[in-house]
Amino acid sequence: MRVLFDQILNIREVAALPSLVESGGLPALISGLGAVHRANLAAALRARTGRGLLVICPDDASAESFAADLSAMLGEEVVTLGLREFTFCESVAVSRGAEQKRLAALWAMLGGAELVVASAAALTQRTIPPESLRRAAFTIADGGETALEDAVDALVRCGYSRSEQVEGPGQFAVRGGILDFFSPAASAPVRVEFWGDTVDSMGYFDVSDQRRTERVERCTILPAAEVLPSLAQGGAAALGREMEKWAARYERRRTSESAQKAAQTIRADAERLAAGIPLSCADKYMELVYPFACALDYVAPDALVFLDQPGRCAEKARDWGRQLREDLTELVRRGEAAAAPESFLLGLDELKARLEDYPVYMADAFTVGKTPLAPKTLTSVAAKQLTTYAGNALSAAEDVEAYLRQNYRVVVLAGDERRAKVLQEFFDGRGIAAPIFRELTRLPENGRCAITVGAISAGMEYPEIRLCVLSDAQLFRAREGRRARKTLPSGRSRIESCADLSVGDYVVHENHGIGRFAGIVKMTVDGFEKDYV
Repeated sequence: MRVLFDQILNIREVAALPSLVESGGLPALISGLGAVHRANLAAALRARTGRGLLVICPDDASAESFAADLSAMLGEEVVTLGLREFTFCESVAVSRGAEQKRLAALWAMLGGAELVVASAAALTQRTIPPESLRRAAFTIADGGETALEDAVDALVRCGYSRSEQVEGPGQFAVRGGILDFFSPAASAPVRVEFWGDTVDSMGYFDVSDQRRTERVERCTILPAAEVLPSLAQGGAAALGREMEKWAARYERRRTSESAQKAAQTIRADAERLAAGIPLSCADKYMELVYPFACALDYVAPDALVFLDQPGRCAEKARDWGRQLREDLTELVRRGEAAAAPESFLLGLDELKARLEDYPVYMADAFTVGKTPLAPKTLTSVAAKQLTTYAGNALSAAEDVEAYLRQNYRVVVLAGDERRAKVLQEFFDGRGIAAPIFRELTRLPENGRCAITVGAISAGMEYPEIRLCVLSDAQLFRAREGRRARKTLPSGRSRIESCADLSVGDYVVHENHGIGRFAGIVKMTVDGFEKDYV
């Protein structure tokens, strides 16, 4: 597939972009590109330079979409780093799904992952430092020497909760010489069977039936949360002493009622910590646990940085920082927190300063008036993002015919081989020869069409090099805004009007289940008389 997505480098305005890394022409701003073209450009730069790539997107949704396109174009695994909500107030139950996904992404980056897509806010959010994450991680290998007690101690230290059986990340269970745990680093929970101090066997298992599914050679235990008192310098006891000192400083501010309340809150949290009670609100003590770090500390110094919609990235990062400041200011006013908002994020000016150390490409649909970094190179590319056909294969075929008449090379991406054959048969009926290639190693000739298996978020057209790519998403995506009607069981019919019913008939309501029709009566509700079933 790379042969297809490298073609963007044959466009005159794009051809010189990879060499700017060495010539000193960066930052560069490239305009005229839709979302899928920006992913195409990032993929081509990665393939041509061989460097690691960090893509910064405006938000988590655009990051997920960009990552999917990048993976499809390069055939490589892409790590996606999203934003998480800080927990500043004590709660009985805290969802840590987003936090644990972040930990898995950070661990992959620490392990040398070369393709990373992150939202701007997620990149600047304070997190566990790389060295702290490396020290906290604990690896178990099949056949290795590991005592069950050591593995359990590592799980407790990493914030895992003990349960009867494991059902989600951050839990572990022990039955005799069998240890189950679900690490954020793994896609499924792991079962380890010990023979003395030796790992006898390891395998993933299914949480629904608790049965093993496949063997595992090694698995890493990652922290269950980004902020754990046990990982502070000197452990939870030392953190508790620092919290007491913090509370004492606030108590000395007798003129401030909020400071007095903050001191009481900190001291109460310190007492819970001393009693061995987990702190669900440990995030607000992050600066006492770790030195400042953000995800940018995990990025290799020689990586390319690709800013997707740079103006919106800056805007979204600024908005997130403003909201965080407002939330924390209110908590400080109420005496529920004492930390400064600036201690939880890398400021926009600091982010810009740090990005200046990297080779940076910026891409957008339009030439924006202001970008986070002043560009040294400006270029515009003629590219079109094709609209969806909403399942109308006839319109797609007509467009393919039009492109072929204009001497375009047309490549159609089908989601799987079955769809590829369906498309081939349909095109053949229209007189369009479209051979299927399981793996596309070269492009068709001009005026020819080819079908291959693949998927990107939208179709692309590059007029200068006479190339058109149609995507599976265009061809088979259902019409938006239409809900599919549920298929009724055999022998049943949908009631279109209450006139079709007789008193005593049994009916099945879509939401409420089985009922019996007792007639229509008039009722007065809120002063209005209406008919009710």
